[in-house]
Amino acid sequence: MTTPIVFFPKPIPSTAPEPSSRQSRRNQIRRQRGQALSHEQMTAADAIAIELAGTQRPWTSEDHAADVAMVVRIAIRSARRRGVRLESLLSIPRERLLTLCEEGDPTCLVVRDWLLGNLAHIPDGFEASFSSATAADREDA
Repeated sequence: MTTPIVFFPKPIPSTAPEPSSRQSRRNQIRRQRGQALSHEQMTAADAIAIELAGTQRPWTSEDHAADVAMVVRIAIRSARRRGVRLESLLSIPRERLLTLCEEGDPTCLVVRDWLLGNLAHIPDGFEASFSSATAADREDA
């Protein structure tokens, strides 16, 4: 018994241009002009490249909200896995959480108080479920 061999067709070459590799600003200017740059021109091109690379965009409210969401997400995940306590957080997210608390972020304040066992910010009616969940988590650890 033999099996027929099916050959795949040859690939069609793409007409899309090849992506250019990243170049320094100096090499881009040199390639545009088609000539070598003098020392002063290379220094000026390097200064422009450093200036463009060094500029940071301003911190927006969306950036702050994303940062807070990330820290809270890590805190909740750590609390589920390691128990509801501040020490369950890894050191870098814990420092970021405490920094945001010092800045006065209300979400981080609630999460910090939750991890510390403080019931000050817990809404009425949730104290019993919070304290029983915290006690169960601490017994498991």
